[in-house]
Amino acid sequence: MTLRARALAAVATALATSLVPLGPAAADEPGDRRLVITGLALALPTYALGTITHEGSHVVAAELVGADTVTFRPWPGRDPLTGAFQLGLTRVRGLHGDGQRFFFFMAPKLTDLALLGGWIALSESSRYPSGAYGQLVLTVLATGLWVDFAKDTLVFSRHNDLVKATTILGLRNEWRRLPVRLGFAAASAGLGYLVLRGHQRMFAVNDAPGTAPLVLPVLTTGF
Repeated sequence: MTLRARALAAVATALATSLVPLGPAAADEPGDRRLVITGLALALPTYALGTITHEGSHVVAAELVGADTVTFRPWPGRDPLTGAFQLGLTRVRGLHGDGQRFFFFMAPKLTDLALLGGWIALSESSRYPSGAYGQLVLTVLATGLWVDFAKDTLVFSRHNDLVKATTILGLRNEWRRLPVRLGFAAASAGLGYLVLRGHQRMFAVNDAPGTAPLVLPVLTTGF
């Protein structure tokens, strides 16, 4: 083989080697900064989807018990009847009895628990995405669901769903509601820990073996 032929063979070998993927973490997976930026970009659509899910849960609950939906507004604004500013508004008519009203007010919490339960089951299964972007989308959605479930623990307005639901149960002041709020706080802490594990797992996808993952929760607005 001539010197020129050997040189061309060496160049071809080098080019071929450079085109071989170094592995999923190095070639395909985004860095932590890109994950955070992408997560921030997902915050607004996640908020919109979460608000539709929250208010839609009220609508479904009302329809299940035979009530009719009068107002469905999955965006922020003031309630024309009370003047209170709310992130979303659903009004129905035809709810009969405390049981139906309680179910109507608590429907979004039941939806949050069902969807979070599905996410937890998926995250522990072999079908959970192995790539950082797939995990990012699911983790951002789970974070939004967790915020929607947990936020009522610290909301004391008489227009709040939890306040209305507990009032139906006869808990008409905050001292009587305290055990319920503590229960919600405990459940929120447990679910929050599982969501945090999802964040850690997502950032650990492209970490080198033996390095500590960056734990930086993705910002997600509440519903």
